[in-house]
Amino acid sequence: MRSLLLAILIGLVGAALIHIITILEMPRRTGTDAWSRVQSLGVENRFFPLANVPNDTGLYNEDPHIRTSVCRFDISERPVRILTSGDVPLWTLVAYDSASNETYSMNDRSAIGVNVDIVFVTRPQMLQLRRVMPQALERAVLVELSDPEGFVALRAVAPAPSQKPAARAFVTSASCAPFSIDPA
Repeated sequence: MRSLLLAILIGLVGAALIHIITILEMPRRTGTDAWSRVQSLGVENRFFPLANVPNDTGLYNEDPHIRTSVCRFDISERPVRILTSGDVPLWTLVAYDSASNETYSMNDRSAIGVNVDIVFVTRPQMLQLRRVMPQALERAVLVELSDPEGFVALRAVAPAPSQKPAARAFVTSASCAPFSIDPA
């Protein structure tokens, strides 16, 4: 009797673990995770503004006071520099790796100045930049990422209707471009 109860308990625990793993892996296996959706938007190193209504991509703003753009990048060959500026009450920038895990976040309160100027680099690129820092990057925030592929979500908040054009301009004028490091 005792071994029967133990066998049932082990079976229940095993079944629960299998179900949990299956549920957690389902988005990645079916292509409905954030990384797959961002990949479906198009080319790398270009911001794509998200609509404020549900659409086929599954990527959209649920809050009408927030404007969002996303950019997919690959820094294995060259760093990527994110630049934008504008007069918005609040902005946030979040970087995700190819597994859709948040790897870096920043907002207007933690930035150097009021503009977005961030460079995503690999470890070797960071070492190269530390040897000879280009003048163009003196005020940029350098972020070393362990996964060379990822995407960034740039959001601007516009609580008042009069601020919506500025928020839209902030996210649509953003650039997500490769940056060449001159060899030292």
